[in-house]
Amino acid sequence: MGRCQLCQQMRATRNVSFHRNVGMFVARRLHSTNGELCRSCIHKKFWEFQGKNLLLGPWGLFSLLLTPILLVQNTATYLIALYKLRDAIE
Repeated sequence: MGRCQLCQQMRATRNVSFHRNVGMFVARRLHSTNGELCRSCIHKKFWEFQGKNLLLGPWGLFSLLLTPILLVQNTATYLIALYKLRDAIE
């Protein structure tokens, strides 16, 4: 049990790190979030970051290569966190 750093409620938490890429034709911007999050906040941040990766990620040559890597990495982080919180009470 710990305090979720996003919703500030006392719940079972896991340390997660999600990344998203915003591709621009000649530049890119990398955003990330890292912290102890509860299951609800993990769901929220995962879908927010994955949606923005799919919509804004692949614009640019390097970003076209980086975005699929971030999608897989975020999915792996998400699935591992949910597995470890499978018995947690919300």
